[in-house]
Order: sequence, then structure tokens, then C-alpha cells
Amino acid sequence: MEVQKLLELRKLLEERIAKLQQELSLYTSLLEFLDKAIGERSFSTAAQQMAARPESVEEVKGRGGEVYAKAEVYPNYLYIKFREPVKLDSLFKRFFLDKFLQKYREEDAREARQGSISQDEVLRYELEGGEGEAVALKIFNYRTEERKREILRVLRWTLEKVYSG
Repeated sequence: MEVQKLLELRKLLEERIAKLQQELSLYTSLLEFLDKAIGERSFSTAAQQMAARPESVEEVKGRGGEVYAKAEVYPNYLYIKFREPVKLDSLFKRFFLDKFLQKYREEDAREARQGSISQDEVLRYELEGGEGEAVALKIFNYRTEERKREILRVLRWTLEKVYSG
């Protein structure tokens, strides 16, 4: 008899968890809808965005403490200035741009095709610099704090390899 009551209690808990998960999913969808609506109503031009001040500035440092780059963090993009020009025939392009950032671009493109984000929200980047090298990088639509941290972490690792030889 006691086992039967425990099983009934377990079933009640499972049902409650399922109901709460449905409720959480609904609230998450509502938040995404609100974020999209707010974004559409607070559209600003690229010139206005460029004139804005960064929310923060983060240094991309090597293990020895040397600064490889400075990342200005804006609401919708990162502006990364390199300590010295980065050659585009290096690990920076082959790994960081072509593999690492491309992975995020493909994830975002898939989400855009499924309709969970707009095409304008897909991660993209622009390089600044001369022939065969970059002095700065803009990464648009990093979207989350976690993604920003991962981008800067992998950039640190990449620049450490590029600058050390």
C-alpha cells in the first residue's frame, strides 16, 4: 500500500513538472515575441548605432597578460580592434572566421529558415583593413551574453596562436 501511494505521488509530480514546462515554454515564446516587437519599434539607423557609446570595453588578453585586442561591446555588435594587423592567410581566417564564426552563422541561418529569428538577426561580420590583413572586426548579431563570451574566448585563443608565431 505504501508503494502505491509513492507511485501516485510520483505520477502527480511528473504531471506538475510537465505542466510547468509547458508554461515555461509559453512564457519564453512570449518574451521572444516581445523582444522582436520592441526591436522593430526601436529601429535605429546604422549611423545612429555607430555614434552610440559602447556598453563596455573588454580587453582580449593572452595568458601572460598581454593585450591582443580591445572589444567594444554594443547592444547588437562587437567592434574588435586588434593590437596589430592580423594576416588573413593565418589561423585567424582558417579557424576563427571560416570555422568558428561560420558555425554560428549556419545555426542562425537555420533558425531564420525555421522562422524563430529574422534574416536580419543572423550573425555576420565585417573586416576592416588593407590587402590581406585585418586591423578590426565587427561582429553583428552576437545575440546573447553567452555567445559573446564564447566569441571572445575563442578569439583570445586564436590571437594567442597567431601572435606567438
